[in-house]
Amino acid sequence: MIYASTSCLKNPSNVIRVLEEYEKEGIENVELGSVHSNFDISKLKKFNFNFIIHNYFPPPKNPFNFNLASQNQSIRKKSINLAKKAIDLCQKINSPIYTFHAGFTVDPEKLGSKFSRKNMVKREIAISTYIESLGDIIEHSKKNSVKIAMEPNVVQKFNLINNKNELSLFADIPELKYLYKFINKKDLGLLLDLGHTNVTATWLNFNRDDFVDYCKNKTLAVHISNNDGKKDQHKALTKDCWHLSKLKLFKNKPITLETMNLTAKQITNNIKIANSAII
Repeated sequence: MIYASTSCLKNPSNVIRVLEEYEKEGIENVELGSVHSNFDISKLKKFNFNFIIHNYFPPPKNPFNFNLASQNQSIRKKSINLAKKAIDLCQKINSPIYTFHAGFTVDPEKLGSKFSRKNMVKREIAISTYIESLGDIIEHSKKNSVKIAMEPNVVQKFNLINNKNELSLFADIPELKYLYKFINKKDLGLLLDLGHTNVTATWLNFNRDDFVDYCKNKTLAVHISNNDGKKDQHKALTKDCWHLSKLKLFKNKPITLETMNLTAKQITNNIKIANSAII
């Protein structure tokens, strides 16, 4: 099933406006995404979409940067609580899954840009903190019978330090293997972002097909958008892009279009392109 992220539409900060546009366009499956302003979540009741929820949703009144590996206890606690609220909301709107980001060794001011190197913690400490945070979230997901999945990070050139990934956790196979020594894959699946995979494979010098093969049996959901293999551009799909070639592997999973700055009609066209790849 192909979903459209609420981050796809141009100027998406008002999620209710986005949903109204999607409703007019006849889009039925919607991922509630991470780019919105705070709003009254009871307004979701007026819509009849098939919903799933991703990361920074529902958006809090006081914005912060979601990081389950943060050494700032306030940020870490807010991140855990937001994840729990998202799981609670999944129950209310019949979303079968909540997906969220892997953590960082710093607290990024903004995703998709160069991270500050200030207060960077040792990687093993950040990983340990992340796993501890997962314990709380897994327990809550089990109580509420909602599946959860982590999205491996994208690594872009501007966030390399001496050509190494020092800032973003769980972006390659060795680190994912390490995570699953401590976490049962029945408790935590993966959100495989094919756009992330295409970019990270370039800068960390690994084979993108091998990464997909490793993730395949753990993947509960997929994100797809197009890029040049160097930057996470969230461009519209084309019929010959590598990302589409992998969709058939996941035809029975939720696949979310996460292209950005599109009109509603362009989003519908991209959904058709994605659907054609899984037939």
